[in-house]
Amino acid sequence: MNENNIRQLIERFLNAETTLEEEQTLYEYFQGENVADDLKPYCEAFQGFAAVKGIDKPVTKSTPAWVIALRTVTSMAAVFLIGLFLFVNGETPEAPQLTTATTQTEYMPDLCEGSTPRELYMCYLEQKREQPKTYSLIKRMIYENEH
Repeated sequence: MNENNIRQLIERFLNAETTLEEEQTLYEYFQGENVADDLKPYCEAFQGFAAVKGIDKPVTKSTPAWVIALRTVTSMAAVFLIGLFLFVNGETPEAPQLTTATTQTEYMPDLCEGSTPRELYMCYLEQKREQPKTYSLIKRMIYENEH
């Protein structure tokens, strides 16, 4: 395109009278190497407009087939794992039975006969007091053997 047409397009562009095709022509012209010296000040502006509009030199980047295959396989694995998780967790466990003080004594035979939690705790503390202080005994034996 000759410089007179470019100058007319620039004038129309500044007056907001250009079409999209004409603007594309301007963007492409100012991306090129052979810009007239008197039009060089417009170069940076039109390159900026092209960048804002996303009309920079097109970058064609193809994705390798192995990357697409890897993405597909990982997506399928993720879907499988999520489905497996939902299937396994979908089974409802049996509801736990409430325990009372009388059923707790079944786990502690011959230890405590109390029916309230306080009585059970007091019984537990009493049994702890009756047990020998094993740690203290071992520590004393070690000390005596060393000296």
